[in-house]
Amino acid sequence: MNTKYRIYFIIVMLMMQLLNCTSGGQTLFYRPMERSDVDIIGGRVGLIRTVYCDIYIEYVDTESWNYLKTFSIFKGNGKGNPVDPCFHFIIVNTWNKPFIVDKVEASYMGEIIPIEDYSFIKDRNYLDDRYSVNISSLLKKRRVLSEEDLLREIDFEDETAEYRLNFIAPGDKVSFFSFFRRVPSGKSTKIRVAIKYFDLKKVIDFDIGRFEYNEIENIQ
Repeated sequence: MNTKYRIYFIIVMLMMQLLNCTSGGQTLFYRPMERSDVDIIGGRVGLIRTVYCDIYIEYVDTESWNYLKTFSIFKGNGKGNPVDPCFHFIIVNTWNKPFIVDKVEASYMGEIIPIEDYSFIKDRNYLDDRYSVNISSLLKKRRVLSEEDLLREIDFEDETAEYRLNFIAPGDKVSFFSFFRRVPSGKSTKIRVAIKYFDLKKVIDFDIGRFEYNEIENIQ
C-alpha cells in the first residue's frame, strides 16, 4: 500500500471511529463511581454521608437541561444548552454548626481544574442571553424545601427558594450548580467539595466515570 492510500485509509478509519462514538445512543454521560462510601441513587446521583453533611452530585445532561428551562427562574433568552460540563449539587448540613462551601473543583493526575464562574465575561447580560438557560440564576444557591434528591424530581419554583446566606445553616438543604471547563475521563478523575468551619476543613471527593447512555440504562 503506497503512502497516498495509507493516509487515505487512516483518515477513513478515524472518521468511522468518530461516527461510531457519536451515533445514536452513544452520547457520553458523567456519573460518580460506586465506592464503599458512595451510594448511587436512581443510577444517576452519587451520595456521600458524613458527620458534617450529606452531599449529592448529579451530572446535568440534555434531558436535565430541557427540564430546567421549563422553570421561569432558569429560562434563558438565547438558544442551545451550555457547552461546559455541569453538575448539580445538594448539600444537607447534618451537623450542629454552620459551615461554608469553601471550594468545588475537579482534579486529574495532580492537575486541579477549578469551576468556571464566567468572571472573564465582562458583559453580564451574556449569561442571561447566550443560552436557553439562565447561567446567572443557575449559579445562585437555592434552599430545597422537599425531600426530593434527583434533579428532575425537584420543582424548583414551588419547592426551592433563593438562599442568600453565605454559609449553610444546620438542617438546611441547599442546591447549586457548578460548571467546569472540562472533566477529563479516567480512573483518576475526581470532583471535590471542601466545607469549612473556622479552622476545621473537610474535603469530600467523588470518583467520576464517563459512561455512554446505554451503559447507564443497563446499570439502572
